[in-house]
Amino acid sequence: MDTTHNIELARDGRITCQNYGRLGYRRVIRGVYAQVSNHAQSDPWAAQRALWFDKVRSVMALHPDEGFILYGPTALQVLGVQLPERLQDWTKVHVLVTDQTRRPHIQGVIAHCVTRRVTVWRAIDGLPILHPVDHWLQMASGASVNEMVEIGDGFMRRRNPLLTLQQLQDRLSQLKGTQGVRLALQALKLVRPETESLYETRTRLVLFDAGLPMPAVNVAVWCPIAGQWYHADMGYEKARTAVEFDGLVHVGDRRQMGIDVRRRRDFQDAGWMIITVTAEQLRRPADFIRSVETALIMRTGRS
Repeated sequence: MDTTHNIELARDGRITCQNYGRLGYRRVIRGVYAQVSNHAQSDPWAAQRALWFDKVRSVMALHPDEGFILYGPTALQVLGVQLPERLQDWTKVHVLVTDQTRRPHIQGVIAHCVTRRVTVWRAIDGLPILHPVDHWLQMASGASVNEMVEIGDGFMRRRNPLLTLQQLQDRLSQLKGTQGVRLALQALKLVRPETESLYETRTRLVLFDAGLPMPAVNVAVWCPIAGQWYHADMGYEKARTAVEFDGLVHVGDRRQMGIDVRRRRDFQDAGWMIITVTAEQLRRPADFIRSVETALIMRTGRS
């Protein structure tokens, strides 16, 4: 998350409604101004995240002594956890307040009341956040089991994981009896560490929901002719069949495309089949499900 913007409160007197534009600031919410930055203007997604993050920081800056803690989707997005599209919220700020705290009356701020004692897990750029599993449970009231799996996988990415599987399990045990734990325990059976993206998780769950075996994640493949190990997003080792999600991030990168072609050839030389899935195919998955099922039948004699 971009944290390069400076937040200024009008009540401090340096930035006011008369001079903020001249000094290179913009109004975020009433009484709070953020320094204008050109960062990520060429990337609409990054720009949206930066503007939203300014709003989160502005809300918290206005209420420094109220004990607000970020809640649910807001907390998870600040942590960098990719949420299912339906559960993302880039327009509102969700905060947790106690029943004795004065609630904020700011447009676009949603206050969620808690009566039990909560403990801050970490502060991100000064923003207090509970343990990620606590926020996972806060999402449970509006999420399906598969969406909970997609979030749970996001805690344990292959790169820069927030939690280990053991830490996730331990925190769930500590929260036994809390609302949302039952759904989280259902999701826990399907959660896997070391995935790369939400769409990898979604691909895995689509195959499983279609009645196919759950593919293993981050499958190690030895390619003897190339003399090196590769890792497939997911796959079936006995059937030597890999399934990979292609986000098309390397389109136009000729060097990376060359590496990908070489990698695919090395897999084939080692006797592996690679079945590639795209975001478009995930919306209409019947074709790639059939391809995976056919590969398993041909290569193992059973689906």
